[in-house]
Amino acid sequence: MAAMAAGPGSDGGSPGAAGANRQLKYISLAVLVVQNASLILSIRYVRTLPGDRFFATTAVVMAEVLKGATCLLLIFIQKQGDLKQFASFLYDSVVVQYMDTLKLAVPSLIYTLQNNLQYVAISNLPAATFQDGSERKRLLIVERTSSARVPDSGSTVDQRLPGFNLRPLRVRGHVAFSSS
Repeated sequence: MAAMAAGPGSDGGSPGAAGANRQLKYISLAVLVVQNASLILSIRYVRTLPGDRFFATTAVVMAEVLKGATCLLLIFIQKQGDLKQFASFLYDSVVVQYMDTLKLAVPSLIYTLQNNLQYVAISNLPAATFQDGSERKRLLIVERTSSARVPDSGSTVDQRLPGFNLRPLRVRGHVAFSSS
């Protein structure tokens, strides 16, 4: 992502690599669009079937367990299957840096509440209305965050993101966005 923030070709890579990154970006966007639309339609279908319903909280927890297992598997693969490195990494990330873990608790709980409310909304609204509301919410968030200022960390990056008037900045090792 750092190479992407610095702009295509600025990392010394070939122009073909920049084209491949652009292609990967559009493929990822298409997959996310299909995934999001199919998720909403399938949840709407299942939640409106006659008969007993499943608990929304169970579906949310199982989705999070699946995501967690997938992330752990990817970390294990990244550590090249070395169980000792994997365990050491998890111990360092979760136990040693416990303050970072605790800081993630509040957004995680809010995210869980949001997902539960999403099931309630999908159960009571037509799929198109729910999808339209979700997209409007995302656009509003992008609009509000694009007007927020992020303190400059000395980054010399000045590449604008098309359509959003945002400029990527490196803040404490992460990419953040600023509208200035």
